[in-house]
Amino acid sequence: MKLLLDTQAALFLWIAPERLGRNARVLIEDPTNVLFFSQVSTWEICLKNHLGKLPLPDTPEKYLRKRIQESDLTYEPISDRALFHTADLPNHHSDPFDRLLISTAHSLNVPIISGDRHFPDYPVDVIW
Repeated sequence: MKLLLDTQAALFLWIAPERLGRNARVLIEDPTNVLFFSQVSTWEICLKNHLGKLPLPDTPEKYLRKRIQESDLTYEPISDRALFHTADLPNHHSDPFDRLLISTAHSLNVPIISGDRHFPDYPVDVIW
């Protein structure tokens, strides 16, 4: 199965896996699944680190490269298709990172692992 991690799910995987939902944890731990980490999350983590909202033990570049590799995640660049799809999403909330992650999951035709309470309101399968 192919799955996309939202930013919070990736951070929980790396620093507090016990905070992941049970279903999410089972799927993440299954070595037959392919887990995608979006460039959207890279951007979000870099920005939050820069603003002082997300301290990291190293630079975002070093930290993310190491974690992505250690977790055997497939890096997914931001696509034009996902960017354009954000304009078609209903306005359940205005977080641009979340909207682009939802659009990425939709474009890849994969479920997204997320505990965000707004995600189930969108046309994408959500697992937590």
